[in-house]
Amino acid sequence: MKLVAITTKDLPPLDRALPFPLRDAEGRLLLNAGVKVSDDRLRQELLQKPLFAEEHHCLEWRRRLNAAMDQRLREGAVLKDVVAALPDELPREVAARGVSTGDAWFELHSRLDAVLRDVGPGTDWLARLDELHARGRALLQRRADESLYHFVCEAVHFSERYSAHHAWMTLALAEQTAAVLGWPQAQIDSLGRAALTMNVAITRLQDHLATVRVPPTIEQRREIAGHAERGAALLAAAGLGDAVAVEAVRLHHDAHAEGRPLKEQPPARQVARLLRRADIFGVKISRRGSRAAMSPLAAARGACLGPDGQPDEIGSALLRAVGLYPPGSFVELASGEVGIVVARGQRANPPLVAALVAANGSVYGEPVLRETLDSRYAVKTAVPPQRVKVRFQHDRVLALAAGATPPLARRSPEP
Repeated sequence: MKLVAITTKDLPPLDRALPFPLRDAEGRLLLNAGVKVSDDRLRQELLQKPLFAEEHHCLEWRRRLNAAMDQRLREGAVLKDVVAALPDELPREVAARGVSTGDAWFELHSRLDAVLRDVGPGTDWLARLDELHARGRALLQRRADESLYHFVCEAVHFSERYSAHHAWMTLALAEQTAAVLGWPQAQIDSLGRAALTMNVAITRLQDHLATVRVPPTIEQRREIAGHAERGAALLAAAGLGDAVAVEAVRLHHDAHAEGRPLKEQPPARQVARLLRRADIFGVKISRRGSRAAMSPLAAARGACLGPDGQPDEIGSALLRAVGLYPPGSFVELASGEVGIVVARGQRANPPLVAALVAANGSVYGEPVLRETLDSRYAVKTAVPPQRVKVRFQHDRVLALAAGATPPLARRSPEP
């Protein structure tokens, strides 16, 4: 995609729907077309950073802007009204058409980041959170494998807005696992709210620590150690009436109940235990300023095993929901090829893989889909992401997977 730098003069007032997606210098989505930036702090943050857009979007916006000004001239308007003319807003469904899964999640990351800054009495943060939760869940249900692919790839390569990204990834992992466990919808709703807000007391600190190479100071360690209690108190004071979610936030780092059957514990404790495991898994596969990301297989050892070293009730469900090799993770095949997982299998270990590197080390001009149920292409081992130096287009890889005829084994894992 060809990007061009834009200034605030190129934009309508930010309380109107954006006419095209706003991106950063690397092309990653900041806000999608159709979004209204009603949050003052988010607006100021946008105005203080370099903004870019795809060239064809800018040309189309300027064409529509000129047409609106011409219409005012034909109507005999005075000059100041001609200059102030703006075209009609694009309908949201038109603006959102064709948005990639990654772009959709980037918008949700940005909006959650803004919501978490506003948690407090007397704001509309809770209504905004519920709206985002509903949108994120719908996207995850429509595009589950693509969503997991996005979360894993982003965790490996980027650390910006770490807290919001990690919250969404934790929600995706946890809600998929809760479905495998057969939890009632009300409990899954509480789980999602807790996942999105569990680190509300240290959101800015998390974002900072994710980008620096030095360990936390003693004062920062104290802040981290107390964030669960402070977060639960903040959420309760700010009006979150979901007692299960608030208690789960308070308990989400508490390991005292590990090893006990879930059914013997109250809902808040069950939610907290699942939240803790999804949190651990997401942290381990995420790149930080001070360390590289683990492979998801290595992360699973820390997140899915109980006190006896074996997958327990939650660990087994997490593996069934996500797989040993989730979308976005790199693997070596029995053929000697190295590729990236693009879809889960019906069981934990036979995913669909896009081979990127041949057995002789040469890079394929186009990724080649490999069905790992075929013993010739069975997954041999996980590959640490930092070892894969190949450049490829994620959208092209996902398009290949979407165009593949899905056999029975390509279905998402079921309870």
